[in-house]
Amino acid sequence: AIRDRVQKSFATGVFGGIHIFTASSDVPDDWQLRLVVLPPDAAFSRSGQSLAIERATEILKTRGDQPRFKQNRLIFLVADYDSVSRLKDQVRSTLAWQSIVGDIKEMKLNLDQIQSWQASKSLEDANEALRRMIRETYKWMVAPMQEARPGKGLSDIQWEHFQVNPGAPNLSQEIERVLKENELLITEWAPIHLATVLKNWFWKDDVKEANALNVWQQSCQQLYLPRLKDDTAFQHTLAAGAESRDFFGFAQGKQDGHYVGFTFGKRTSLFLDSSLLLIEPVTAAGYAEGQRAAEEVSRTKDNGAGTGASTTEVSAGGGEAMHIEDSTKSGYLVGGAASGQNVNTRFYVSTNLDPFLAKKQFADLVDEVVQQFTLRPGVKVKIAVEIQAESASGFDDGLQRAVKENCTVLKTNAPEFETGE
Repeated sequence: AIRDRVQKSFATGVFGGIHIFTASSDVPDDWQLRLVVLPPDAAFSRSGQSLAIERATEILKTRGDQPRFKQNRLIFLVADYDSVSRLKDQVRSTLAWQSIVGDIKEMKLNLDQIQSWQASKSLEDANEALRRMIRETYKWMVAPMQEARPGKGLSDIQWEHFQVNPGAPNLSQEIERVLKENELLITEWAPIHLATVLKNWFWKDDVKEANALNVWQQSCQQLYLPRLKDDTAFQHTLAAGAESRDFFGFAQGKQDGHYVGFTFGKRTSLFLDSSLLLIEPVTAAGYAEGQRAAEEVSRTKDNGAGTGASTTEVSAGGGEAMHIEDSTKSGYLVGGAASGQNVNTRFYVSTNLDPFLAKKQFADLVDEVVQQFTLRPGVKVKIAVEIQAESASGFDDGLQRAVKENCTVLKTNAPEFETGE
């Protein structure tokens, strides 16, 4: 009876799952944020040894017979020790009235109309009293944490506890409020805080970049790191810090000492995968300066090596002639279209992407081409993506079903498989 009533008190809200009176083996060990509600016999008391902490520690450390790795994804709601006996009394009262009303409906009790009405009213009152009693009893949030100092190891697991307001109209929203106010859960994270975590735990004297996906995953596992709502909150932090040169740079990999897809201090499209790197800002600034210097040298060499350049006169918008050096002998306009010159109003381009590098290549296209248009007012941009795949051995039913389901979720046009005939 208690479990069913507790279940009705919740909406999922910020949690990927809510587990009520669930064994450790049935609480998934994944990247989702999960609320675990302990049964009344595992109650919490501030004044002495708490069965709630013992039970929560068991679930935190193990999933059945296996160790639990994503420990920083669990938060617990537990009963108040001093209220459990009153809760059980109210449950017994409610069940008694429920039995009486059931017997009346089944004609096992011969009562007049007034007595039947009084029994039904007593059941309603008992149900309402039980609802209030559950809220008054389940009022403690407990969350695990560890203190850590680089090079000095970890403390034992500590349990922070905070009280939920039993009178709040929405229990899920009240839990979310308590978690946010006490920084047990972070839904919005400033880039400076991520940079501090990177400096303390990921960037080393000889390693100046960190794998972004690993940083997110470590935050799900280590109790001394901030507990983020989900990977979307982490990605928003990355995007918020992209335009600054104070926090971190980005690259899509590192090959032979060079950063692939390097960006620093500008807005960029990011994909949180195993290739994305977060680069220490001083290192990123030095690398950016090296890139700039190399480009300057290359540009100087190109200008010095140019031959056969022609000088073309064009008329700027005000009629004043401008001189443009054009080594290709195809003059172009600067400062406006010449009088009578047709203005280009449409742009088209197509390209083939490497299927293994498509995410990075598409991001580069967005950064270097698409944003040239989207940042200008009044420009309409349309992007169409066509995917073709061929296999001499054919595609099995499982693959076809998975692809079609994914396409449906992504709201693409109707996907088609066909024979090679």
